[in-house]
Amino acid sequence: MTATLKVIIADDEPLAISNLKAKLAVYPNLEIIDCFDNGDDTLQFLQTAADIDLVFLDIQMPGIKGIEILQQSAKSSAMTRPLFILVTAYEQFAFSAFEHFAFDYLLKPVSRQRLAQSLLDARTALDKLSPQAAPVPVNKLAFKTGASTLLLDDIDIMLIEAAGNYMCIHTLNETLIIRETMKELLQRLPKQFVQIHRSTLLNLHHVHKLQPHNNDYEFLLSNGKQVNASRRYKQNWAGQLSALPQH
Repeated sequence: MTATLKVIIADDEPLAISNLKAKLAVYPNLEIIDCFDNGDDTLQFLQTAADIDLVFLDIQMPGIKGIEILQQSAKSSAMTRPLFILVTAYEQFAFSAFEHFAFDYLLKPVSRQRLAQSLLDARTALDKLSPQAAPVPVNKLAFKTGASTLLLDDIDIMLIEAAGNYMCIHTLNETLIIRETMKELLQRLPKQFVQIHRSTLLNLHHVHKLQPHNNDYEFLLSNGKQVNASRRYKQNWAGQLSALPQH
């Protein structure tokens, strides 16, 4: 089971905090521990809290500034816990932020896609920092493309969609085209790949949230992408997602 990320938000604008909280609410494995509207309270909390994973930190706040909080946190690497994600309307502080080991730098207004990518990167980094984290088994999958054969790690594949006589494999970084049928893929892919629509196979390892959508369902994936699922295929995935929060 994926561990819950413990998060704090520091921003002197109430609307900015509300907007960020709303965007983070779609991620079930994330808990907002507290929010602060000034740098002094933020730093004091961080100096006493030992289990915070992620800090969304504004640059310009009353009291001590965001960059100064980074400095006083005495980080020796951007990859040490907690990870700091700077959220600001000012591009000019980016160099200083990374110089003091910020993990990421987001410009306001923060897009859902950019936030999703930042969270995915943070989750990956934090999993590597956790000595107790069990490695996720990775299988190599072979796909023929003409005279060539593609070898892909199963965890890198998010979903596969039919497009005429071809199948589109959507990985974390690119889309690849193969000539194979849905039936053939279902017969040989690992069990985390399930058919959720007549033209879609989904890797359940990338599901963050499930919610009703009209008369069917909608999956939110780890990169923020939304995928529609037909009620007709619910039996394919319902058992494996019984513990996933639904809204």
